[in-house]
Amino acid sequence: MKIHSIIITSLCAAVLSACTWASTSTHGAAKRGQVVYAKECSQCHGPRGEGAGIVPVGAGVVPPNLTVLKQRNDGIFPRDFVRRFVMGVSKTDNRSVVMPKFAFVGLRHVYPNGGADGEVLEADFDDLLDYLEAIQE
Repeated sequence: MKIHSIIITSLCAAVLSACTWASTSTHGAAKRGQVVYAKECSQCHGPRGEGAGIVPVGAGVVPPNLTVLKQRNDGIFPRDFVRRFVMGVSKTDNRSVVMPKFAFVGLRHVYPNGGADGEVLEADFDDLLDYLEAIQE
């Protein structure tokens, strides 16, 4: 009976530590994504993603509030859509969209010295998406 208790206790500890590690890992990714956001997105979308940035983007164009993407998508964060839209590979008929196509311009502020040859590194972009998901209302 004692061995059975030890096995169950060990298994529970392993499961809990795996959950903690995943949570810590996701939190770390979101923190790294916050840095990318601050450098690349906050000028237009505001420091907290509410669409109140300091850079005007065009006559009558207001950057969207990024904190309600999940709310506007039936409670699901539209990660794949956001990825395609930010990278500039989703089709839109909306002529007022003035967002840079980051697939073409790269992360200029994250890599000011050209670090990744203007590319958007997948890990940085995933961190950015984790941050955007974390700030959903």
